[in-house]
Amino acid sequence: MIELQPIEFSHVTPLLSGIKQAVLPEAVCAGINPGRVFADRGKHPRTALIWTPVGYYFLAGDPAQAADIAGLSQVLTGTFVPASQASGESGFILITSAPAWKEHLPALLPGRQVIEIYRRPFAFDAGRFAAAVGEWRERIPAGFRLQRMDAALAEEAGALASWASLEDFLTHGIGFALLHGAEIASACLSVFASPSRVEIDVHTAEAYQRQGLACLTAAALIEACLGQGKQPNWECFWENEPSTALALKLGFSQLPDYPVYFWEEAPSEPQGDSNDN
Repeated sequence: MIELQPIEFSHVTPLLSGIKQAVLPEAVCAGINPGRVFADRGKHPRTALIWTPVGYYFLAGDPAQAADIAGLSQVLTGTFVPASQASGESGFILITSAPAWKEHLPALLPGRQVIEIYRRPFAFDAGRFAAAVGEWRERIPAGFRLQRMDAALAEEAGALASWASLEDFLTHGIGFALLHGAEIASACLSVFASPSRVEIDVHTAEAYQRQGLACLTAAALIEACLGQGKQPNWECFWENEPSTALALKLGFSQLPDYPVYFWEEAPSEPQGDSNDN
């Protein structure tokens, strides 16, 4: 396996068709969000691995053509995991392009206790969204104000977890916050963006939950996405009922859950000078 340069990332795009996560791998391969890409060869690759800075890894290609399982394993365990641990991650998700990769997991992730869990995708329809949210701006509570994210709000909301810089987020991403005074009560932003879609993340501070604020900030972001000609993408873990309920409230339709593979590793320990007292 060789690490591709950003100018080469698009070479693996044809391998992504089987991956059900509709935004993250495309966002990395398009050079919009940061990531790393490894492939079995630079041109016309048959297998590829994609690293994202949020602990999600993607394995693409036909497993029947994977001639170097040991090389794939070395990239996963020797390169991807340490890179994620360095930023504080200890739990990892592998998403594959074909179900047949499952039988290779013992060789790909030796010595790890890998469990199969599920992600829940949703389909978006603009007409259903419009009918579901109605005149949502009229429901912004007194004392709150909706603001599109500038650099300061984006940084406060944690946008840099998945963007290389605030400038990149402001250029390619979208975000809105409902403010109560100077406090962010609820924030919704695009954590990844492909050329055609944005991945939505919404968070409401504990003191402001169960007031319908997440629906309002998400509605603002979805409208902005549509204004830019992009498709909003909603996905969550199968057990996240609040996220499922919010997606349905926004007019999304639930699609069948799909399997992903989760494992944990001990956090990396900081390397100190042996002469320190």
